[in-house]
Amino acid sequence: MSTREDLQTAANTVPGIKAHAYVVGDTDPGTVYPRLDRIEYPNPFGGVAHWSVVLVLPQDLAEAERYVEATLPALKAAIDPHIVITAVLLQRLQLDGVGVLPVAFLNGHREADI
Repeated sequence: MSTREDLQTAANTVPGIKAHAYVVGDTDPGTVYPRLDRIEYPNPFGGVAHWSVVLVLPQDLAEAERYVEATLPALKAAIDPHIVITAVLLQRLQLDGVGVLPVAFLNGHREADI
């Protein structure tokens, strides 16, 4: 499996999460997809891929914070075996044709497999 598929499969084990392999226009809270941010090639033997796992949150900002506080422990535990999570950032994401969504980015890295 690729990292993308590993992350999708792992996230789908969390109750209430609907993970996809690539970005989708779904705005339902609990929608998750991995996003490859960059690959760094620090040496001639391979690279380090930096990923963001995007979690769509409820539109109401207070409810979004409650949702991420309730959902994050299980989601992090599910994807931890596949990437080294270094940060979780709460942001607002602009998606073409969809609008602005509150999201959480679970940022991490692992050896590149692409």
